[in-house]
Amino acid sequence: MSVNEVRKPTAPIDFEVRNTNGTTGPLSSTSATFVLGNEDHTLGNALRHVLLERPDVGFAGYAVPHPSEPVVQIRLQTSANKKSGAPKPTAISVLKFASGTLADVCDLLIERVEEAIPEVADEYAALREAQEGEDAGEDGDDPMADGGRYDEGYDETAAEYDEAEGL
Repeated sequence: MSVNEVRKPTAPIDFEVRNTNGTTGPLSSTSATFVLGNEDHTLGNALRHVLLERPDVGFAGYAVPHPSEPVVQIRLQTSANKKSGAPKPTAISVLKFASGTLADVCDLLIERVEEAIPEVADEYAALREAQEGEDAGEDGDDPMADGGRYDEGYDETAAEYDEAEGL
């Protein structure tokens, strides 16, 4: 192993549900701490955000106990839904639902990026063709030949694209 190589430690657990007092004994159905191994702030904060959007969540937070330990603790307390008057759901069912919602959001993001990439690729190809046509009569230098670094004409095209797309 070289000096610059870093081995990330693996967590001793993959998933654990802890009671509110930190034990793994009989669980309260409406509050718990979920310990996710081999995860970090990325998943912890995203889940916390999705949980807090639900009306039946009284409290949701996360912690990473130590930076060198790849573990995220998600603390969750449910509450009665004030709008519908439904009883408190279990913390596990709320976490399952929030995990599904987060997975759906990620799938939607991937779908939208995949849809956008061909449009961006087409715009770039059209810009490159326009630049090559303009430069054909000049000294032969292609301003986009360096792999697409900044070119003054590119900003105008990007602004026109943004305006046409309503961005």
